[in-house]
Amino acid sequence: MAPTSHLDDPFQIPSTAPSIVHTDAINTTTPSSSQSTSGTSTDTDENPNRSKLSRPRLTSRKSSGTNIIPREAPTEAPPQDFPPDDARAMSPRRSTEETDKMLTSARQSIERRVIHLKRHMQSGLEAIATQIETVSKNCESLDRQNQALQDAIGDMTRSLSRESLTSKKK
Repeated sequence: MAPTSHLDDPFQIPSTAPSIVHTDAINTTTPSSSQSTSGTSTDTDENPNRSKLSRPRLTSRKSSGTNIIPREAPTEAPPQDFPPDDARAMSPRRSTEETDKMLTSARQSIERRVIHLKRHMQSGLEAIATQIETVSKNCESLDRQNQALQDAIGDMTRSLSRESLTSKKK
């Protein structure tokens, strides 16, 4: 069954749609023709396959006004009462007291975590400090032992050199 009007078929171009006029249209007739090449012909007259719908004009809108808020303006919006079937009335809202409780509990939780981390870091630093002291004591002990060995080796080389000199003289 074929549609009877352009309202029944959404893909049919309505006959009342204005055609688009191009001022740079090219005349396809020869120059000896009586038609003018001024470019006032429409695309639909020349080529019916190139018809396009024109975009509807925008309606005028009211100005939204300025976004600047005066300093004296109230900072909180007045409470609004919504009808019971409105989604905004059905969504849960928190009161100022509830948000203050949440804020204080979050702060206390953060403070407890910071104190725990501080203690943990302090104990780690103390362990590092004791290990540094132990290593430095070991280094001092090794330095003393190294010095004693160097002295002993020096004494032995001197005594051997004396013995070798005395044996050569004989």
